[in-house]
Amino acid sequence: MIPVIDIFAGPGGLGEGFCSLLNANGERVFKIDLSIEKDEFAHKTLTLRSFFRQFEPNQVPLDYYEFVKGKITLETLYKNYPKQASNARNEAWHATLGEGKNAVSNATVDRKIREALNKEANWLLIGGPPCQAYSVVGRSRRQETILDEAKDERVGLYKQYLRILAVHNPAVFVMENVKGLLSAETKESRVFSKILSDLRNPVAAYISDFGRNGMQLLCPGYKIYSLAVESEELDEQGNPLFKQKDFVIKAEKYGIPQTRHRVILLGIRQDINFIPDILVEGEEVGISKVLSDLPRLRSGLSKIKDNNETWKKTIEGILKRGVLNGLEKKVRDKI
Repeated sequence: MIPVIDIFAGPGGLGEGFCSLLNANGERVFKIDLSIEKDEFAHKTLTLRSFFRQFEPNQVPLDYYEFVKGKITLETLYKNYPKQASNARNEAWHATLGEGKNAVSNATVDRKIREALNKEANWLLIGGPPCQAYSVVGRSRRQETILDEAKDERVGLYKQYLRILAVHNPAVFVMENVKGLLSAETKESRVFSKILSDLRNPVAAYISDFGRNGMQLLCPGYKIYSLAVESEELDEQGNPLFKQKDFVIKAEKYGIPQTRHRVILLGIRQDINFIPDILVEGEEVGISKVLSDLPRLRSGLSKIKDNNETWKKTIEGILKRGVLNGLEKKVRDKI
């Protein structure tokens, strides 16, 4: 199996995609060797999904589904399968990347990556730096037109991605982020143009941000490809050229029942002579085709009859307790 390191993993959606790919023998093609996530609850999901993948496809024990149904506790599940639980805990690492006071050191990150890879040279780096800093909605909410790394450390977290490329030289990387990345700007430059330049030459970016620190950095750099559009020309260094919009993947065009648009960059190390194919578009699938057999979902917040009249009476009862008294009269009257 091809080893994968997943950073800024969240609950692990990107890794799940890779791990779902099976070969002709029904075996997984990719294996997550290390995933890194700082959020406590997302990390718990990472660990659980890693536990799931400790078993061969179609051989997951019934206890897993008993836990999902709420019939046994997570503690009981892990206790029943101690070896698999231990492997999952080793794979899913609860840690913060970056330069903040709670962040783990770069040396610790490098040690964990080396231990996970066990000298394997051909591996894949995946992940996406936190997207809240770049999203159009987030910037609108914060009333920001120019991003400032000094005020929001998330703006510069992609440098951790660059640092790992420069130091560990994966054969391939996949970097994902929100479409708002294309329009984000700092005082110095447009964020996406800067990221593209840095990804092509991560060593130069690393030295600029971190210095050499006595390290011998031999990464030859990367060619960056779109998964949606083929490149028709090259720059002077032989890098494929794309328009910024070419990196946007529109999920609904590929049989996914969701209008989800994401920027995805595929990087292939310069010393690897390979040009990837692009994704093949398929028929758009409506959400009703996927969810048509599910029962109608209601809130389930109480045991009394659940209908509009009950909700109205319940809200009226809450309002009589004076919970809106602190609001302006016109707002209170509107509610």
